[in-house]
Amino acid sequence: MKKMNFSLLLVFIISFSFSNLSYSQIKDNFQKKETRNNWGFGFVYSENGFGLSSSLYAPVNRNTDFYLNLHISGVSDSREITRYDIYGNSVVVGKVNRVYMMPLSIGLIRELFKDEIEGSFKPSVSLGVAPALVMFNPYDRSFFNALAYTKTKFAVGPYAGIGINYRQSKSTSLSVNLSYYYLPILGSGVESIKNSEIKNVGGLQLSFGLNFLK
Repeated sequence: MKKMNFSLLLVFIISFSFSNLSYSQIKDNFQKKETRNNWGFGFVYSENGFGLSSSLYAPVNRNTDFYLNLHISGVSDSREITRYDIYGNSVVVGKVNRVYMMPLSIGLIRELFKDEIEGSFKPSVSLGVAPALVMFNPYDRSFFNALAYTKTKFAVGPYAGIGINYRQSKSTSLSVNLSYYYLPILGSGVESIKNSEIKNVGGLQLSFGLNFLK
């Protein structure tokens, strides 16, 4: 009887030890689980001007994310000249249209040297395609009045970029990306200033983002 009680006690101790070990391993694995970018927002600066952006991420594998980014910004002609009257009002010489663009970047973003580099800074590369809505309306009308006369065109093309992601905490990260977009307008171009068509709304783009992790 004593031997049976001792055997039951021994089985109980071993079972309890293994259950604690399993729980400890699960807890450690959970704590070590790496959070990833889930969504974010930021602003962009390009050859065309400033804009706002919003991003969405979905993991593909350990170091690659599927990436959607929508941003809106103004588009200007490199030959635009701004002058001021005696009252301080600005006028762009020969300007006929206000032009805006709204590209949707669809692609992959991959962290480089994930296992080789320790710390919160992670370099990355991105690649994809960006269909874009191009909008324009008359410059000789006030901003809000001109909205009713807005016309649209479309552009599409590839983009590629490099960046750095800084993990600020378990819930947020900061990102800086430098990308080049090639976005030719389908069909004829758009005039920002008279007798000068903009045919490509792409170019270099510097973006700063705040991302929320999951």
